[in-house]
Amino acid sequence: MTAPRPRPRRIMRHVRKIPGYRYARRTMVPRVRQSSTARAVVHRLFDIDADQRTPLDVAGGNLIAGVGVERLPVVVVILLGMSQKDAADVDGVVREIAELQVLTGGFRPVIVMDTPRLGAARQWGYPAELLVPEHSWTSDHQPWDDYVRATLASVLVTYRCSASLIVGPAGLTRTDRLVLGALGERR
Repeated sequence: MTAPRPRPRRIMRHVRKIPGYRYARRTMVPRVRQSSTARAVVHRLFDIDADQRTPLDVAGGNLIAGVGVERLPVVVVILLGMSQKDAADVDGVVREIAELQVLTGGFRPVIVMDTPRLGAARQWGYPAELLVPEHSWTSDHQPWDDYVRATLASVLVTYRCSASLIVGPAGLTRTDRLVLGALGERR
């Protein structure tokens, strides 16, 4: 193991003596870390593969915050097959995901649904994507399955998904809850 080089230490000693250093460290650094614009600039500057679309930073929602939230895994929760009459079920599933997020503190959800209930996800501060429901699909050039496959592939890449859950009309299963709980254990 090598000893730390004295030159960086000497430089840091001088930097700490600069007027306003403590203020900048306490106030400006957290603001820059929380800035979505600064994050977008960093992603564009340091993105290695120029052909790949720039990934989005997924906020942790409005229930958890702090340093390190941006490192939590992203979980894409896919709600397909919920009809308009089950709109309350969509709200209930998203509420349960919010409760699990607070209890585990281990993931950042992205909600993908085919029921126009984007407000259910956005009230918690979660990003939401809307798919055209199968019964409303009218394209003769592309089957609905191909559309969903392409859209989900784009969502998984864009949000840098670590896990995905497929939630049917019955809501979250015991296995879904275990997967979300396991993500909290990885820290």
